[in-house]
Amino acid sequence: MENNEERDEKVLIDLKKVPLASERKEIAQKRKKGFLIVLVCLFFFLLGALLTRIFFPAQSIIYNGYDASGVTEIEQIMERYWLYGDQYEDLHQELEDKAQYGMTAFDFDPYTSYMSAEEMNSFSDSINRSYVGIGVEYSYVNDAALIVRVFKSSPAEKAGLKAGDIIVSVEGTSVAGLDTEAIRELVLGEEGTIVTLGIERDGETNDVEVIRGVVNSTVYAYTEDDYIVMELDSFGETTAEEVQKYLDEFSDYEKIIIDLRADSGGYQTAVRDISGLFIGPDEVYLRQKGVDGVEMVDVTPSSIKKYDNLKKIVVLTSEDTASAAEVLAIVLRERCDAILVGDTTYGKGVIQTNRILSNGGVLKLTSYYWYSPDGVSIDKTGIKPDVEVRMPDIYYEYYYDMEEDESYVYDSVSEAAAIAQKALTYLGYDVGRTDGYFDETTLNALKAYKADHELGGEDVLDQDVFSSIISETRRQLADPLRDPQFETAKQIMKQG
Repeated sequence: MENNEERDEKVLIDLKKVPLASERKEIAQKRKKGFLIVLVCLFFFLLGALLTRIFFPAQSIIYNGYDASGVTEIEQIMERYWLYGDQYEDLHQELEDKAQYGMTAFDFDPYTSYMSAEEMNSFSDSINRSYVGIGVEYSYVNDAALIVRVFKSSPAEKAGLKAGDIIVSVEGTSVAGLDTEAIRELVLGEEGTIVTLGIERDGETNDVEVIRGVVNSTVYAYTEDDYIVMELDSFGETTAEEVQKYLDEFSDYEKIIIDLRADSGGYQTAVRDISGLFIGPDEVYLRQKGVDGVEMVDVTPSSIKKYDNLKKIVVLTSEDTASAAEVLAIVLRERCDAILVGDTTYGKGVIQTNRILSNGGVLKLTSYYWYSPDGVSIDKTGIKPDVEVRMPDIYYEYYYDMEEDESYVYDSVSEAAAIAQKALTYLGYDVGRTDGYFDETTLNALKAYKADHELGGEDVLDQDVFSSIISETRRQLADPLRDPQFETAKQIMKQG
């Protein structure tokens, strides 16, 4: 189960296929019939080859000394005569990759694709969200990096760092004025090395030494009132283990909110194991049907531990909840009576398998439709939530960075202005329209925003002003108190 490239695509591998008992006899008969057909075809193929050699002697098509075999011919000519060939370290591999990309490109199937070995490594890293660092998430506020998350079993947790701590320096270098990427580069390093952080807590600043290590950050959980809040960002190789650690820590709680918004999926083994934590061992969590039309069932591991303490489950979904995340959402609805809150999900009801090729690349091939335990398909329709709650309009916008020399003035029309109008509306400014026309009301709203944030310069929408508006919007969208979907989930938790 993977997503398309714009949605941080994911792949499911290591499929466990168990034919239904009623179909095993049919499968055996099909295999026997198929074997006989293969023998007959092989006989006629060999006969045809023999007659061809007798009546049509083999001829080799040669073009200027090259073997004319389609792609191979083009590759040989380009390797020798292409003017820009010397710009590639390995032109042969580059041409092979391009041929594979084209061969697997189909408009009706955006999921089947070819990935080079390098792309596959990066792709796996994006699923597993693993890196060598300290294991914190922070927000840059007032010239300081405020730690908002400390991941479970991370180097930061072992060093005693807590949410709410403020990073004021890294290795003696003040972080004031640095952006988040610059701070990240200071913090990351080789595994086993020490990084010294200046940490402000309760008004006092102390140096804390943290030993860098491998961090897996696909899950984050905490408790609020009498329930657990668990956010799943991806279904990676360690996600089930991360989930289990949190469930062990919070084993006294009976309620949980599982946030799957913007989770575009991952490995099938991960969703299999996570499903088992909620529905128990040897339970059907997924049905599959391939090109042969035979339905198979996938079951949770026999050795999985079920957390019976969880009596009430609410799942948050968005338009970007896809693939493996959709599997978990519908499993929890059908088998645990979970209540789904948010938006209708993406609707990816097919599974990809990985085929490793001789050149080290990988063919991701759409191989199966998948169905819920009750046999429901969500392909191209998604999962409609039990309680539909929309986020503010700006939440659904695609953000882009304006160019340094890009700017818009009164009486102009642009996509940037449309996004800024929606953002300013969300921030409480009177804009009046969101169609991208930069009218007088938009100008007055822009002036008010700049005055409130002490931004100088001309009254135009340029890169600096646009970035400020988007940054402030993202900060407020991240505030749980301004999240209507999360607030609805909390209200459900308080009921009965």
